Amino acid sequence: MKKAIEFILFIAYSTCIFFLPNNYYILIFLGINILLMIISKTKIKIVLNRMIKIFPFILFTFIINCWLDNVQNAIWIGIKLCMVSNVTIIYWATTSITKMADTIKLLCTPLKIFKANPNEIKLMVSISLSMLPILKKELLEMRESATAKNMKFNIKNTKNILYKFCISVIRRVSYIEESLIAKGYEE
Repeated sequence: MKKAIEFILFIAYSTCIFFLPNNYYILIFLGINILLMIISKTKIKIVLNRMIKIFPFILFTFIINCWLDNVQNAIWIGIKLCMVSNVTIIYWATTSITKMADTIKLLCTPLKIFKANPNEIKLMVSISLSMLPILKKELLEMRESATAKNMKFNIKNTKNILYKFCISVIRRVSYIEESLIAKGYEE
């Protein structure tokens, strides 16, 4: 129940950041983010590394907002995206995949009225979250393989690379399906 409350507070906090007016309330939320980092004992180095990886997305959003709106609003959107990314990284660092799946299962329990099985939802969330690092690793390996073959990783060669990537994903899903059937998880 504690994790469910944390998850709901995380969603509410992230949403509040975006619905705030563009003013100095952001400083209060920045203080809360720093306090959350201290309380959760999240390493600043980890947060900074992940923020650097997210920064191109934030920069892209900033540029689009400059083009569509004005620079001042684009800056506020960029700041808000940084704040939400920061709190998301903190939440992700303090919550394991199993705890996240248990939280989703608990929150989906009322769906039993509609004959949805929360255990199946938990399993799907676990598999999905566990597959993300595997897929990332697979894509990086394909990129290294392409460069080793003196093949550039660009739009022109995307068809070949995505074809191999999709075949790899289908194989992984097939392995997971076989292991679930072997463990007796069938409808």
